[in-house]
Amino acid sequence: MAPYLTRRQWLLASALLTVSARVKGNGTKPYQYMLAEKIAEENTPSADFYVPFGWGASRVPSAGPGLTLVWKPASSAISQPARLRISSATDVREVCTVLVKTATSGQEVGVIDVRYATYMQPFELAIPNALLPTVIQEGVILTQQSGNKPFWIFSRTASPTSAPDALLPHILLSDQGSSADAWKERLLSVASVQTFGWMHGCVLDGLQELSQSTPEAKELLKQHLALYFGNDRLEYAGFSNSRLVNTINGVESLLPFAMLAQVNPRHPGIDRALAFCKDHVDANGVIADGEGTNRTIKTEECYTVSYPLAVMAKQLKRPELVSWAIQTLMARTRTLHQSDAIYQRGSESGGNLTFGNWGRGVAWYLLGLAKSLVHLPNNSETETLRQTFRRAVDQVLGYQQPNGLWFCFMDQPQTGLETSGSAGIAAALSYGYRHGLLDRSARVAAAKAGKGLVPYFTPDGFLTGTVQANKGGLALQTGNFRVIAPYTLGFLAHVYG
Repeated sequence: MAPYLTRRQWLLASALLTVSARVKGNGTKPYQYMLAEKIAEENTPSADFYVPFGWGASRVPSAGPGLTLVWKPASSAISQPARLRISSATDVREVCTVLVKTATSGQEVGVIDVRYATYMQPFELAIPNALLPTVIQEGVILTQQSGNKPFWIFSRTASPTSAPDALLPHILLSDQGSSADAWKERLLSVASVQTFGWMHGCVLDGLQELSQSTPEAKELLKQHLALYFGNDRLEYAGFSNSRLVNTINGVESLLPFAMLAQVNPRHPGIDRALAFCKDHVDANGVIADGEGTNRTIKTEECYTVSYPLAVMAKQLKRPELVSWAIQTLMARTRTLHQSDAIYQRGSESGGNLTFGNWGRGVAWYLLGLAKSLVHLPNNSETETLRQTFRRAVDQVLGYQQPNGLWFCFMDQPQTGLETSGSAGIAAALSYGYRHGLLDRSARVAAAKAGKGLVPYFTPDGFLTGTVQANKGGLALQTGNFRVIAPYTLGFLAHVYG
């Protein structure tokens, strides 16, 4: 096994990895980043506001002159379609918008809606063709238009380390539309790093899947793990930009340990993950957040708890972990999987079932079952889980739309087509077929979904059309607000890889 990079080594290497990911094999790029130069007054986050990895960041002011971005050289001889991009360095837990105006003439370019943004999440604004020359010549001013808490974006500052180009303020230029293969270049880059927990766990899982056929993915998987687990410790940005060290803040944060256990099973973080599980398991072997005899259980934990436990049981030769993985799964299958719907959450007693047939919640359920079953031993309990998995797949396939995708709530067309749930479901179908859990109909459905996702790709490989992270309740999930969500790149590795 190759030696781990330290956190510092990985951050210093990130620029080289980003450049390599932006260039096609023939030396041409299907897109161009015009990186902005920040000329606003320097501002430094307070000591209790942790920016992921110590990357440079700038606050978007809500008053005063705003944050000014300019482009050098200021050439206006550009006719390609253009998008202004900024990326969040903030854990946003409210509605928040950023007003964009040209720097000198004050013409409004548009408003970027960054509600409930997550770390390392890009947001973009199409620049009207008529305004593009002015935007490039004058630059733009960003002002926080709504939101009570400060909003920070990654930027070039005096910080010794910087976010990758894809996450810095830039204008994306491309005369291409969606690119069907750019997702792999984007996944195999620093710009696929996500918020620690289930989001980055999805990316790591995709890299793990891709590493079986792509040597570059195997190396990048180690480097991504080193970014959070370097120097034999765990460090990451938690809720509201808090800095957490050697702390696991919930059951959804366990997913990365499935990949850590496969790459570096002797890392001290493994013991911390197992200690967390021991603190959250009940007398029946079921793991969940909270205390008492009627805790809330969610489909996420099929993927974020049972799957890592199944992997660790095999990698560490710890058969006692098998029971925890199975009982945690069976608690969800008994309670959340009903004849009318697969519910994302409910109480252990079977009450308070909500988010029925929510696509992303269904994806967690299917992925958790498929991934866990591949790593768990064969016995009567896992045979029951296999039958449950196939029954769930039959339910889900009945909701697939003609273009291959699923609605955000699968049985509610008014919630609109949604790509994260669709990609996650397709990933589970593809994985289940390849590992003998499902028949050929699953492969056909996954391929159909793969084709349906293509129009939602950006020229540089991000997937659009995703409903925002579930920080805004049911109204956010049933609405028409859609974002770029880089964690979906991990799903795509299963669908296309």
